[in-house]
Amino acid sequence: MEKINRNPIILIPGLMCSMSNDIIPGTGNWSFGIARWIYEPLIEELEELGYAENDNLFICYYDWRQMNHTIVETYLKPMIAEVKKKYPHDKIDIICHSMGGLVARTYIQSREYQYDFEKVIMIGTPNKGSVDAYYLWSTGTLLKKNNKSNFYNLVYRGYIWILLKLLNLSFGIENLEEIHKNLPSIGELIPCADYGNVLCYDDGNGKWKTVPQYYMKYRNYFLDELNANHTLLQYRVKEFYNIVGYNFSTVEYLMIDKEKLTNNYEEVILDSVETLDGDGTVTLKSAGIQTDKQYYMEANHRNIVEEGFSYIKKIYTPEVSVKPKEKTKMQDNTLHIIFSGAPKIKIQNEERLVIQLEEGSINTPYPYIYEGNIQGYKWVVLKDISKGTYYAQVDNEESENIQILVMAEGLKEPYNQQEIKAFNYNHAFQFKIH
Repeated sequence: MEKINRNPIILIPGLMCSMSNDIIPGTGNWSFGIARWIYEPLIEELEELGYAENDNLFICYYDWRQMNHTIVETYLKPMIAEVKKKYPHDKIDIICHSMGGLVARTYIQSREYQYDFEKVIMIGTPNKGSVDAYYLWSTGTLLKKNNKSNFYNLVYRGYIWILLKLLNLSFGIENLEEIHKNLPSIGELIPCADYGNVLCYDDGNGKWKTVPQYYMKYRNYFLDELNANHTLLQYRVKEFYNIVGYNFSTVEYLMIDKEKLTNNYEEVILDSVETLDGDGTVTLKSAGIQTDKQYYMEANHRNIVEEGFSYIKKIYTPEVSVKPKEKTKMQDNTLHIIFSGAPKIKIQNEERLVIQLEEGSINTPYPYIYEGNIQGYKWVVLKDISKGTYYAQVDNEESENIQILVMAEGLKEPYNQQEIKAFNYNHAFQFKIH
């Protein structure tokens, strides 16, 4: 297809969607890592419009552990300089997903902004913060969802699990200070004042009531400031678009222990309250921001990147009509296996062999991603997994204990963690995907 708009594009991925030696030694040069299935379809679609990676399409990978201002200085600004050197007379267009939208906004709304951008397209950006982030920031643990996770959430959970293992930390409030120190970006993702109330409690009559924000233990001054000046976006970017997902169960509030809050000013989170007004990660009220055009579509936080291209295509080729989206039929159905050491692993369901790993070789009939050098950990993801009961057998022939984590969108528990003792053969367990 003929390229209609010749501005170079910078794609800024979301939280946990960049990986390199900068983040975890041994993972190699910059890539999407496990998150490649989120962005590869979008890149292929952009290529249909005439874009080519590293020619007029550039990926701004970054260390997502860092604060947004650090990311802008270390990764985005050098990328902009590189693109402008190649295209000195052109403006730049930005496509940004999730946290990538906050990175873009941090630069655009700063005093250092050079008016480099013409179009900015945000996809699933938590402009007012994420309740999932608040749960991790407040408790040091990952929130157990009441409904199915999506692929993006499993990538998020998997990398958090690995990072804490590498830091020799366990989940829990006792390690909260270290988690804050090593993942400052999470603190800039918690809900800000514009989000509204986050905490709630059971009133004893089967109903819940919200708690005023000033009772919250943590505040997001970064997003407070960014949103106080959000009108700058309208003056500093020629065209500003926002693609938002809905109809996927998304955490909107956190249920707390009212007695401990009122008697001891102690924030004890008991449960979550979910809404369908979100994409499974970001609520509608968080994603919303004043833009030239907002597009709403029934898609989760992963699929919105691919399915949102129908609107991106409309932006770049206005003569193409965009029909309202039917209900999304695409479902996440992946199986994630993360493990340390070099065990022999065999997983099968009631019908056939699902995967066999032995001495670095992988035997599976399913499409898969394999990251084999995450500083002692390995991560395999299988796609197109069916519902049912799965049976795992692990042989640990090493002299040290190994860790194994199993995750899937349809697991009743978000993840199944096992520690397998040294020289333990025929360690068996099973799990059910709904």
